Amino acid sequence: MKKRTSALLVSIGLLLASSIPAFAANNDPSGTKNFKKASQKVNSVIQIPAKNQNSKKATATFKNNANKQYKKGEVIVKYKNAYSTENLGALASKYNLKTKKSLNNSTTKLVTYNANLPISDVLNALNASAQVEYAEPNYLIKPDAVSDPLYGQLWGMKNTGQSILGSYGKAGIDIGAEGAWALTKGSTSVVIGVIDTGIDINHPDLKARIWKNPGEIAGDGIDNDKNGYIDDVNGWDFFNQDNTVFDAADGDDHGTHVSGTIAGTADTVGVTGLAPNVKIMPLKFIGPDGGYTSDAILAINYAKAKGVKITNNSWGGGGFSQALSDAIRDSNSLFIAAAGNDGENNDVTPHYPANYDLPNIISVAAIDNTGNLADFSDYGATSVDIAAPGVSILSSVPPLYGDYADAYDYYNGTSMATPHVTGEAALLLSKYPTYTPAVIKQSILKASTPLSSLQGLVLTGSMARADKALAYQPDSDIPGIPFTGTSVTTTANATNDKDDVYSMDLLKGERVTVTLSGATGTDFDIYLYNNTATTVNSSAGIVAYSEKAATSSETFTYIAPTDGTYYLDVSAFSGSGSYTATVKRGATAATYENTAKEIGYVPAWSTSSNTSASGGSYAVTNTAGAKAQFVFNGTSVSLTGTKYATQGMVKVTVDGVSTTTSLYSASTLYKQTYYTKTGLAAGRHVLTIEWTGKAATGVKKSATGMNLDTIIVK
Repeated sequence: MKKRTSALLVSIGLLLASSIPAFAANNDPSGTKNFKKASQKVNSVIQIPAKNQNSKKATATFKNNANKQYKKGEVIVKYKNAYSTENLGALASKYNLKTKKSLNNSTTKLVTYNANLPISDVLNALNASAQVEYAEPNYLIKPDAVSDPLYGQLWGMKNTGQSILGSYGKAGIDIGAEGAWALTKGSTSVVIGVIDTGIDINHPDLKARIWKNPGEIAGDGIDNDKNGYIDDVNGWDFFNQDNTVFDAADGDDHGTHVSGTIAGTADTVGVTGLAPNVKIMPLKFIGPDGGYTSDAILAINYAKAKGVKITNNSWGGGGFSQALSDAIRDSNSLFIAAAGNDGENNDVTPHYPANYDLPNIISVAAIDNTGNLADFSDYGATSVDIAAPGVSILSSVPPLYGDYADAYDYYNGTSMATPHVTGEAALLLSKYPTYTPAVIKQSILKASTPLSSLQGLVLTGSMARADKALAYQPDSDIPGIPFTGTSVTTTANATNDKDDVYSMDLLKGERVTVTLSGATGTDFDIYLYNNTATTVNSSAGIVAYSEKAATSSETFTYIAPTDGTYYLDVSAFSGSGSYTATVKRGATAATYENTAKEIGYVPAWSTSSNTSASGGSYAVTNTAGAKAQFVFNGTSVSLTGTKYATQGMVKVTVDGVSTTTSLYSASTLYKQTYYTKTGLAAGRHVLTIEWTGKAATGVKKSATGMNLDTIIVK
């Protein structure tokens, strides 16, 4: 997993570069066994000649020279619990605080204040309030673009060594478009959110590629899909707060150029994008002088609400915004971001949003047509993931005088590199629609081409290659692909498809039973790794396994000692053929005493011994944040406990549906059923029992304890 630099800086510019123990079926995992793993393959590194130090550096045409700019009179505030601006009382009156709009959730607001007052006073007062989780400026985000308006060739798609603006390239230094296109040119059902300036939706290379909102009727003045935006037929303009996603007066060159690289139509006109069949969702939040963090958040949320799984984000710079980070984290998408055009080390000087420490971000640097890091490109051995073509990139732009014949231009920047990777992601999602953002990211980073010029400068030391990513088998090693459903049937081969790896998130105390059956003549084994494991080409991290000789009939049962991600490896020791792996998660029908390993106590509860309790004891706690979790497989569940004078209200939740019940009794009562849920669908269910800190009505406030005797599953 990528390590990122954290920071508590508070400024932002915008970078649009125009640019519980285990049960194993066989021997103990720590003992000697016939462990059957192949050695890991290592990609060779392509040697790139050092760059001519006298080469001309690209110049920034849209450079944000001001540092830590923000919008006066506005701050972003995240409130605790159900608090709001209206609850601030005297504080709201003192600074004339008013809620302007909600952002990424019901508790995060854009709040106005008296702009004549120092913002530092407002932030200090808000952050000191017990009702506020954090308050921060509404940062200004601007294009940080590097461009050179000359015609040329699409060397980023296919580099034959041709001359680009007088610079001869190196054959093969490209995204591998033709090899990728042999497998797919993208699906019209895949929608890419371009969070940027506006997009010229009438450009001949883009007109057929623009997303149309199926829930909206154009021009009727009604919010048909009830998402808060009227006539958002092709997306939304968060900068001007209207549905015109292209404004010639605003320029909107950058978003148009980025979109052409992603999805320009493959025809006899102009350029072609890497994924020429996918759709583009215009999400404008940047105008001629930049945009604001609050509008970027709204754009991210719009894409999320429409189910977009990939967004292109050729912008950034400046400081850290927790609200923006939260929105990206919760977007359910792969957020592909430009690394920045300041020629700096992002490990030392973070560049946001590319530097946010989030697993769903890919940070992209720029290389030229010889394979060298662009002079302007930011880099970072741990904070920048990969590089892609970003110098002298030809793509679509709005026409100067209405004539689209010349509506194409060369731009330079990490903003131009980013859509190459976004196009690659779009092809992957098109060919493999079940891929999660994590699997798409894994495929892009692992199936790349190492370059000597990038070693120590980006995390992978590689340039992106779409052809390799589409041929990559993401299930061949950790983190694998998610195990969905209850079983999977596919094939394995001891020669060229040795390991199939599946990830699954287990809760503390969750029991998992894995069963494998394979074709006659095969010897397939199963292994379960915990979250400390980094590869299945080693025994490190194995917590359970089954590897019987000369058979593919295997099984083991394991109880997770902690919450976390675990990895199931179906490994072909010999032979080839089909297999079915079945995973049953949760405790089965039975009565579970409070001491059962299947119950996960967080933190540890105490045990109260009493012969009147079932099994002679019950578990007790009176600690804030305490809970017990239990995963079961059945159609009903009941809880029993002891009711007595120091017990309070307990919150019980099954599959997200909660109820609160009292455990208070003036006299002690043992083996009392205090919760029952019936009529559940057969399958996995999650039960939690949580401390509320509340006493029953009419009872002393100190009576807040809770306890558990047994859990009965039917």
